Amino acid sequence: MKLLFDLNSLRPPRSGVGYYTQHLLEGLLEQPDVEAVAGWVGSTVYEGDALRALMCDQTSLAKAAQFSKGFTASALRAARNVPGVYKARTLARSFASGSLRRDFAKRGYLYHETNFIASRYRGPSVVTVHDLSHRRHPEFHPSVAVQYLDDGLPRTLAQARVVIADSHYTKKEIHDIYGLPDEKVVTVHLGVETCFQPRSEEVCSAVLAALGLKYRGFVLSVCTLQPRKNLRRLVAAYAHLPEALRREFPLVLIGANGWMNSDLQRDIGPLANAGQIIAPGYVSRADLTRLLSAAAVFAYPSLYEGFGLPVAEAMASAVPVLTANVTSLPEVSAGAAWEVDPYSVDAIADGLARLLEDAALRESLVAKGLQRAAELTWAATVEQTRDVYRSVLT
Repeated sequence: MKLLFDLNSLRPPRSGVGYYTQHLLEGLLEQPDVEAVAGWVGSTVYEGDALRALMCDQTSLAKAAQFSKGFTASALRAARNVPGVYKARTLARSFASGSLRRDFAKRGYLYHETNFIASRYRGPSVVTVHDLSHRRHPEFHPSVAVQYLDDGLPRTLAQARVVIADSHYTKKEIHDIYGLPDEKVVTVHLGVETCFQPRSEEVCSAVLAALGLKYRGFVLSVCTLQPRKNLRRLVAAYAHLPEALRREFPLVLIGANGWMNSDLQRDIGPLANAGQIIAPGYVSRADLTRLLSAAAVFAYPSLYEGFGLPVAEAMASAVPVLTANVTSLPEVSAGAAWEVDPYSVDAIADGLARLLEDAALRESLVAKGLQRAAELTWAATVEQTRDVYRSVLT
């Protein structure tokens, strides 16, 4: 089989969709029945060594991280909300790749769009839909992004031979909202990178020292800072903990600044001034894995997830997890996390206190979490995705 991908999701700083695309490509390139893998960014085609280099372009990743703060970052975020800019960027990218897509279709390539909205394609295509939060919670997204998805998804779902969903929950959402028959939507769970693993205090010492943290001495949350992740309730719940507990276990919020965050930043201020909240922003993948394995508790009470990969990554890192009891998160944690009502500040606060004060509970969740995370591998994701390709091409 010959496979084609839109590689724009690999642009740094890489999001969850970008890592999903990367791991699929890495696995597919090793499959004996995959004859060729190609992709595009703009009007440039990447194959072979050029494709492998693009997947591992740490230089570009480091450079892009410079724009997570400051004037340039603010200007880029503001541009998202200028009427017509979002759509114009999409149209420009589509126009740039139009001729190459027609060429690959003639050559018999199957096109897999890993990031929701597929470009028009005259050959067979597959699309991955990670979640439908823009329909369930449009208030959590920039209006231009909601409009883009509302305009593009119906056409994409009609064009695709098969739709891949990250979870059974998302599959049901696609069925309920868009009416797709069950046989057209296939659930393929995501996997956990091997870099997420238990680590000793010695291995984590340098990154902890840089942030003034102690091994197993902080609560960690990792996500783009945006409303759907429920960080305002997490911060409020953390503020309800006894001061002695907050001094012993500061809350660390890792993630690039997203959107609609002015209220969150105001909430964080007093606790940050007291040294009880640390928000370093975007960190490198290497530092992230060490911070994750060094945390006392991982807190992820998100309001809506199509899969919730950070929960699985934390479990693989031997960290007890507090997460929400809604959407796909119970499917991912499979009983190996402490689940709470994400709309209740009291429930989140109670869960944090229990996990921080009960060593036996933490140990039990760590053991269950390691077992559950071991069931979620990228090798399985690649194999099941390849089975989808086969069903399309036969």
